[in-house]
Amino acid sequence: MSFSNDKPSSVLVTRPAHQSGNFIKQLEDEGFKVVKLPSIEIEFESHDLTETLQSDLIIFTSANAVTGANKILQFPWDCKAKIAAIGKATANALEQLNSQVDIVPHTGASSEALLDTLLDTPEQLANLTVTIVRGDSGRNKLFNTLLDRGVKPRYQSVYLRKFPQYSIAQIESVFSDGLPDIISVTSDLGLTNLLAIVPIELYPSLLSRPLVVNSARCAQLAKDKGFSAEILVADSPGDESQLTKILSLR
Repeated sequence: MSFSNDKPSSVLVTRPAHQSGNFIKQLEDEGFKVVKLPSIEIEFESHDLTETLQSDLIIFTSANAVTGANKILQFPWDCKAKIAAIGKATANALEQLNSQVDIVPHTGASSEALLDTLLDTPEQLANLTVTIVRGDSGRNKLFNTLLDRGVKPRYQSVYLRKFPQYSIAQIESVFSDGLPDIISVTSDLGLTNLLAIVPIELYPSLLSRPLVVNSARCAQLAKDKGFSAEILVADSPGDESQLTKILSLR
């Protein structure tokens, strides 16, 4: 597609509102107009962490999981467990709260990447009790693979992913100047929700916009949903990698 003035000047940011501030500032510092439309609403929960703290290994699957756990019990935690992060962004979130981080994938940020690291020494995993700290739903790849390897995994939910409610007037206000030139999405659910939020009459414009996502899985989902322009996959989750890919579209 072609952009006005031959280069993109606006970005649709769909990440949850509480996570978007720094990213929006970076985009604005680069001269982009930012249009905010969170496609996921995060609601943090409060649960008993007693069983989690008794685990041998605690795995955090996202920065939201770190934030939610810290709201229940502030880090650093006084426990015997080793702490694993699904990727560098999650590890950074833990370290910023003064938590230890014992295990991070060698490369990447996904269940597969963390499993590759954990399964380097499978004999050390057998019979461990493992807690996976996450939202109320998500992929089960990590849980199922650990279970198959003789591990005793369990989930600890610390937040809910909710579909945001927008009025017709709010949506009309967001797109009053038309659709932004580039769309930034950080998860499969965020993309699916975006398609449910945007009025169907805007689909031709939406599906023709370049998309920046955080995983090859999300890129494939976008193709399956009909996105026809360039789809760029950030090298890793986090503001900097998404910003780099957006700047490459200039």
